[in-house]
Amino acid sequence: MIKKNKKQLIISSIIILLPIIAGLIMRNMLPERIATHWNVDGKANGWSGRIFAIFGLSIIMLILHWIGVFITANDPKNKEQSNKVFGMVLWISPIFSLLTSGMVYSIVLGNKINVDIAVRILLGLMFVIFGNYMPKCKQNHTIGVKVKWALRNEENWNKTHRFAGRLWVFGGVLLLATMFIPMENFMYLFFVITLFLAFAPIIYSYVYYRKQLKKGSVTKKGAVQTPWEKKFTAVSLVIGIVVLIFVGIILFTVEFEVQFGETSYTIDAAYWDNATVKYADIDNVEYREQDEPGERTLGFGSVNILMGEFENSEFGDYTRYSYTACDSCIVLTVDEKILVINGKDEESTKEIYDELTKKINE
Repeated sequence: MIKKNKKQLIISSIIILLPIIAGLIMRNMLPERIATHWNVDGKANGWSGRIFAIFGLSIIMLILHWIGVFITANDPKNKEQSNKVFGMVLWISPIFSLLTSGMVYSIVLGNKINVDIAVRILLGLMFVIFGNYMPKCKQNHTIGVKVKWALRNEENWNKTHRFAGRLWVFGGVLLLATMFIPMENFMYLFFVITLFLAFAPIIYSYVYYRKQLKKGSVTKKGAVQTPWEKKFTAVSLVIGIVVLIFVGIILFTVEFEVQFGETSYTIDAAYWDNATVKYADIDNVEYREQDEPGERTLGFGSVNILMGEFENSEFGDYTRYSYTACDSCIVLTVDEKILVINGKDEESTKEIYDELTKKINE
């Protein structure tokens, strides 16, 4: 399949790398730090160096492009796949590369782009496009609703993908219609919509399989996976479980600990740099019942923790190690720089504050 589409693969790969040429042409116009990540409110909260922004994004996209094409082309069931479907695999990465890099460069050059709206439009169009291609997709292990009832029965596959296609088009239109909903409400709606779009076709395929069993048009033996399919399913399941466990660990178990020494204290943090501060370097300590973190510019954030470099209207650029479940915090001025820390709750935060003030006054 790759040989058959060799020309398209070369052209699509070149298009993915076009933003590099644009970045090199505009190199002197670009700052040293370029925003490459935005939070759910559409505000920049992640920056990259100029070199990475120019080269890194496109190269990563090219690698993902080749991995996707290689996996799709080496699926035995894709030998007779629709050219339109394989064409979608070939051209989705180039389109994303041009759109994402174009948005990054446009924002850097001073053009006002509502990232929140742009992402919603992109997601909505993606679902509409995928939905249109779903009914054209032939049985395979890499594209579409890859459940055993559909993989082992062509009628089930076709019915499921016609249903999924209509559903995804409707879902895409629905996402486009949410452009004027506040972002904090949209996130919940987005998760509900995407979960429904993901699981509804699977449920439909199983229900249709049960109907076929009752009619006698299929047997339970006919839905048994081949050895190749079993291996593919097992590997996919293992990878999925590992990813979920890793994400769960990152999101819910990361902690940091404030350790007090004779002349200094250390913030011992996981997944981010530790920080050691001498008591003699602390100019001021202030306890606050609540604070406003602002935007993270560099660092680590999860469900329960915020660590790294931040920026807000009061402090400007400052450093933060805090638990999200605790509203209170301690604001330290260290060599004219601001450091904000807290404990897991208000009680532990007060204990840290009392110990700090005691050490400073000794």
